[in-house]
Amino acid sequence: MKRRLPTLLLAALLLLGALAAHLWRRQRPTPPPPPPPPYLREFTVFGTFGRLQFHAPAAQAAPVADQILEQLQALHNRLNKFDPASELARLNRTAATAPFACSPELWAVLQAAREAHRETNGAFDVSVGPLMQLWGLHRQRRTLPTDAEIAEAQALVGLDKLQFDDAARTVRFPRPGMELDFGGLAKGYALDLARATALAGGLRQGLIDLGGNIACLPDAPAGRNAYRIGIRHPLRPSEVLAQVELRDACIATSGDYERRIILEGKSIGHIMDPRTGRPAADRLAVTVITRRGLDSDVYSTAIFVAGPAVAARLRARDPECRLLLCRPDASPAGFRADWLPEPPPLEFTLQCGTCRPGDPSQGGKWAVQRKRRLPPKQPTLKRELQPEPNSPR
Repeated sequence: MKRRLPTLLLAALLLLGALAAHLWRRQRPTPPPPPPPPYLREFTVFGTFGRLQFHAPAAQAAPVADQILEQLQALHNRLNKFDPASELARLNRTAATAPFACSPELWAVLQAAREAHRETNGAFDVSVGPLMQLWGLHRQRRTLPTDAEIAEAQALVGLDKLQFDDAARTVRFPRPGMELDFGGLAKGYALDLARATALAGGLRQGLIDLGGNIACLPDAPAGRNAYRIGIRHPLRPSEVLAQVELRDACIATSGDYERRIILEGKSIGHIMDPRTGRPAADRLAVTVITRRGLDSDVYSTAIFVAGPAVAARLRARDPECRLLLCRPDASPAGFRADWLPEPPPLEFTLQCGTCRPGDPSQGGKWAVQRKRRLPPKQPTLKRELQPEPNSPR
């Protein structure tokens, strides 16, 4: 009996241990299942690539995405100055001979352009088309314009010169050769439309990316505090300069590191200063973080042209806005980057590292602002691209 006692005690202990483990497993809460992958839609619009990413079931997200794509296509069709059948192309053709009656949709965009022109004291001007043509940005040119040519084209620029009839919703050009080009605000304007549609459809988690103009919805995905956005390096566009974490905000960057042309051996940027008739200088890139997509688009261009002082009205309306200015200097880096008035209140790091574009909902990766343009005559929204997770755009 004495020999069997230790064996019985060991068996009893093992039984009690097994029972305790069983009870602990029953009482321990079951871990929640991992969140499903985000709903993705990729497309082309405004001559660039777009992406919708919603953290919601496909049954909820897909109808809202369809509605957003319809809105974007309609806006593109209306504002595409290169399509002779578009409303904007018809305005540009005929407004010098008779007042052009605008649709409510085009008139709303025009009002946004007029407000931007007033707020920026003319630094943002959608009538710079003649200057873009002159400098070879919309047509081929091999020589630098002369001072006389610049003066002649500049005489055709100035939104305040146009004749608006607010009651009749008409606009008239005072002289032939003038034209409007909404390329500087179309994506920001569209971003606000898409964001409003997403929120109206009950989607509060996700990103809307229109060729580098990005809207972060109000709620972060499960397990995250915010959306991580990478800002491209102004001298090495394949690298990340800064990383910001945002919620309920929009971000846009204007830079001269893309769409440059060479005239007589000189590199010419594509952002025109309507006040001088020449390409804007003194800045490499400007990033603006605001609540409205339209503001981020307009002011990134206006500040690139005229400097940070032009943002006074924006800061009065949106005190939480942030500006990142990159200017050339004689330092070893070749530039300096300054946040105004200070870095964003969420986590922020300034860094130089290899660009790692990807799904910002996954740890260690972030969405990177991209402005990859399409080749000529690329269809817009007619064909949906197959998503390739974590691939650069």
